[in-house]
Amino acid sequence: MNYAGERIGTGTAAVVERRRGGVDQPFAALTLLLLTIGVVMVLSASYARAYYSEATGHNAAYYFMRQLGFALAGVGWATINVNSYPMVVELSRGGDVGRYTGFYYTASMAAQTITPIFSGFLMDKLAMTVLFPYGSVCVLLAFLTMLFVKHGDNRPTPVSKLEALGGGDD
Repeated sequence: MNYAGERIGTGTAAVVERRRGGVDQPFAALTLLLLTIGVVMVLSASYARAYYSEATGHNAAYYFMRQLGFALAGVGWATINVNSYPMVVELSRGGDVGRYTGFYYTASMAAQTITPIFSGFLMDKLAMTVLFPYGSVCVLLAFLTMLFVKHGDNRPTPVSKLEALGGGDD
């Protein structure tokens, strides 16, 4: 297996390229398109209400700006979620991948079990408005754990001379 722009095989199929750390451009474009459509829909649905409401200070873009902020925060959180497990795999040794995968899924499922119970308790005892600060604290704790990561990039594996020449792919 070779990296970034180098050939991985010489079969009749087209040359396959593997890019390390690259962005999946069609997926990114689709994500941005869907985000744009959603935010424009929110703007069109809430513009008049915000403009005529004293609670928003007659700011027509009040709901739009809130939803835009939530959309950007959602993209950031999705990025963390998508990259968490690959980082666990990359940081573990070959024989320990199963063990650390178990740790990862145990912690993830425990959080998904405890959070609805705990947040429901907080909402019952305090108010429904405690949900957003609770979520913000959870995101902050997740970010703090990421500060302890020393590296998370892919380490290239050695390639045999036969694989480097593209033999055995047909």
